[in-house]
Amino acid sequence: MNHYSPTTREIQAEKLVALAINAKEALDFDLCAVREYLEEMANVLGVRDLAKEGAQFISVTLDPKASAHKGGLTPWQLRQVMDHIERNLGGSITLKELSEVSRLSYSYFARAFKATTGETPRDFVVRKRVHRAQVLMLSTDDPLSSVACSCGFSDQAHFSRLFRRTVGETPLRWRRIWKIDRNMAAMAR
Repeated sequence: MNHYSPTTREIQAEKLVALAINAKEALDFDLCAVREYLEEMANVLGVRDLAKEGAQFISVTLDPKASAHKGGLTPWQLRQVMDHIERNLGGSITLKELSEVSRLSYSYFARAFKATTGETPRDFVVRKRVHRAQVLMLSTDDPLSSVACSCGFSDQAHFSRLFRRTVGETPLRWRRIWKIDRNMAAMAR
């Protein structure tokens, strides 16, 4: 009688699939639950929480009060727009493209997006790009010009200007401060 015992990886894979399915099902009605599922997936994968290690990230979550307003995007429209933004963050994203993805007119889309997220499409895309840049700056040693291009900014000066406006520090200073804090935390262990 041969008993099969699943490996640790197989158990992790099953747990990840279950968490992903739960997150997908909660996507239309409970963003807090989605966040919890994603955090648990990160725990299963052993992904460390950079924010807990001292990294100051800007928020890229939606304003829950804003999405309760009438005249906003439907859940499927919001999901389509967010997917389009994520897929094209490294390139050009126009308001026309986003309105076509949501199947709304150009002007109505801009109002509906703001009613749903609490900010204009342009400001939202900039915040998403800055957040991606923060992740790249912490996970790679790429020069800031490469980070800027990877995140869809036209050049390093444009990136630095918008980063500082959004985060309150220049990209170079933010990166240095975080790396110093991280090195000090490592030495303290």
